[in-house]
Amino acid sequence: MNTNKLLKKTSLILFLVLIAVISNLILADKLASPEIYANQVLSINEKIKTVLALTTTSSLASVGVSALPSDIANPIADKLADFSQYYLFILCVLYSEKYLLSIIPVVACRYLIPIICGLFGISQIIGNSFLQRIGYNLVLVTLGISLVIPAGIGASDMIYKTYQASIESTISAAENLANETAELAEDNDQIGVQSILSRLSETSETLKRKISNIINRFIESIAVLIVTSCIIPLLVCLFFFMLIKKYTGFDALSHLLAWQANSQKHRRDMRADSISPKDGEENNSIH
Repeated sequence: MNTNKLLKKTSLILFLVLIAVISNLILADKLASPEIYANQVLSINEKIKTVLALTTTSSLASVGVSALPSDIANPIADKLADFSQYYLFILCVLYSEKYLLSIIPVVACRYLIPIICGLFGISQIIGNSFLQRIGYNLVLVTLGISLVIPAGIGASDMIYKTYQASIESTISAAENLANETAELAEDNDQIGVQSILSRLSETSETLKRKISNIINRFIESIAVLIVTSCIIPLLVCLFFFMLIKKYTGFDALSHLLAWQANSQKHRRDMRADSISPKDGEENNSIH
């Protein structure tokens, strides 16, 4: 009986060692291949291309609009130029998703899975159920962090495809506006501006309405991109955190917020310590 039990434990430990070796040496290298995430990477690249196109067209439209009379042009040109800040933020999020998409599974296979196998193996050797429970919790955490990015991309794509045509029409309208106002940017003479407006069969009021409509569409495109690229993946991430907390009891979000609060407190203390000696020197000099 004891021999059979020992044989089962030995077989299980060898199996765990085999899984750890395969995960670390083979599976991690396979998951590092870009072909595995080709569809997700293609989706992210399309969004990056769209954001870059929106940034370019908003900048070109801003340059063209700046040639209009100052009371018309300045507020509109400033608003168009301000859009670049939002697009830069969206680009940072998209590139982060793109790199984390392949990094997280590789880290999971190279490090987390061998650690899990080690915990299960040690628990079998010493008969410690606590280590086994930690191993089960790590399995759920590993699955969660490995699936959160692909799940977030899949959920955001469903919404993005609904508004993709609207965003593309915004880019087209902004490009047309940039082309129409290109001549205005080359001629600062007021008479020349009026003659160009006549040739374009546009009045300043009509052009203002067109520009206002494009600004509204830019704002809509920013909102859609923020929702699809930032908020939806964040909600998916929170959903996985809630699942991990429910089944493991580990509140990752609370630990993350606590770490952030402690980091901010430490930085404030460091700044206070760096300022206080100067204050003391000033008081001594006064006395």
